[in-house]
Amino acid sequence: MDKGSQLSDVQIMQAFQVCRAELHHEYDVLSNRLNSYITSQAFLVSAYAISMGNMNLAWGDLFNLTFPLLLSFVAILLSIRAQPGIGAACNIIARWHNREADLFQLARGLDDYAPIAEEELRVIHDRNLLFAQTSPWIFGPAWLLMAILTIYLHTIKH
Repeated sequence: MDKGSQLSDVQIMQAFQVCRAELHHEYDVLSNRLNSYITSQAFLVSAYAISMGNMNLAWGDLFNLTFPLLLSFVAILLSIRAQPGIGAACNIIARWHNREADLFQLARGLDDYAPIAEEELRVIHDRNLLFAQTSPWIFGPAWLLMAILTIYLHTIKH
């Protein structure tokens, strides 16, 4: 006897509702993590730009070198620390989508709840999660390049 015939339609529908609720929750977790990360990057980019444009002679060249480098270091560190949490949320979402796909296979009446074909839905979800997963891998190297730019601009000025 297979797993589908062991579960009643009511049990499958309840499992489907739990699955959808968990997916909603995990997307909220991912959204909160990604929003926090991108907001922190925006503040750091603003501070970096302002510090690179600093013309205050009293603060000196040392400030123009150290503060942007410090901001770059903090931003790289945030990218390294944010990536595992974002990746974990994406993995959990992928598992819940697999469970949802299993439920669609088990129940006859759940096809009405699928907005589009299962394969198309998987491609859409994978593309959505790709942005979240790649954000730290984009910002991290960008900050490394900005640190190198800071050092380069400081050395050619002197």
